[in-house]
Amino acid sequence: MVLEELKNYGIVAVVRGKNHEEAIDYMEACLRGGVKALELTYTIPNVVELIRSYSLREDALIGVGSVLNEKMAIDAIEAGAKYVVSPGYNEAVNEVCKRENILYLPGCMTVSEIMKAMDSGNKMIKLFPGDLFGPKYVKAIKAPIPNVEIMPTGGVTVDNIEEWFKNGVACVGAGSSLIKGTAEEIEATAKRFVEKIENIRK
Repeated sequence: MVLEELKNYGIVAVVRGKNHEEAIDYMEACLRGGVKALELTYTIPNVVELIRSYSLREDALIGVGSVLNEKMAIDAIEAGAKYVVSPGYNEAVNEVCKRENILYLPGCMTVSEIMKAMDSGNKMIKLFPGDLFGPKYVKAIKAPIPNVEIMPTGGVTVDNIEEWFKNGVACVGAGSSLIKGTAEEIEATAKRFVEKIENIRK
């Protein structure tokens, strides 16, 4: 089950890139560093082709991000995306994912948005942008809604990841804090993220 896999990995790499070559460099660096869940965003040109070429990789769990409408969701799912992430909640995308039995992680900011996403059948939400709220917001949400699974994206770093998990996140999304610098630096950062998560869960 994809939800359980994401929770087990603890981290999703949010991959952007100006072309396939750059995105693949980032993806391979993340994989070498032990980050297996990759969210390939629609900001990558022709991302559907990239999803198609990576969807059969056994060492990677490929999802799609920055999904804004039904067509984007359908195209990515047909190409092999195992989960769909949006910056906000979209009813049409939600319906596509439900129909195709694909995990949908809608972006939510407020408690009302989280309640709506859960009422629509979603087990995990993406708290976005995470840096506007901080880890304590997660604890505040989980007090009245303990069964919500939360993945913050934006503002998650190697230095504060422990605080996010301590406050109850199921996993985290990491973009610019993970994917910056050379391929070697990205690989090293990925390893640090994975080690931190392993230590937190001991």
